Amino acid sequence: MFDQPILLPALAPLSLAEILLVFTIASFAYFWAFNNFEKHQPLTRRITKLFIVVGLLAIIGILFGRFAFWGLITLMTIGQVYLHGWYFPKHGINGLTAEPYDKYLETIEKMKGKNKHEVIS
Repeated sequence: MFDQPILLPALAPLSLAEILLVFTIASFAYFWAFNNFEKHQPLTRRITKLFIVVGLLAIIGILFGRFAFWGLITLMTIGQVYLHGWYFPKHGINGLTAEPYDKYLETIEKMKGKNKHEVIS
């Protein structure tokens, strides 16, 4: 895509194939594997979120190189493994299916700092 990163030219450049690979994997995970976790959100919002996340990752990769791109994806993956593998099960929620769903919604609203009365459905 670029011959070198814009801000750190000594680092390895990011390719368009890597961006498309991440977009494909994220789409698969977001709309098929973990669809239960965001089914309360409108489809347009979920698609917009996907494009924003992959777009920001691409910008970081273009500016700072392949290492920053894959490093940030690694940190995000560690966060998701922690959330789905430890935090949700600790609170009685299945980390793969988001069941019981009402408890899942209550837990994420607490994580966002919202009270039950503030939540608009």
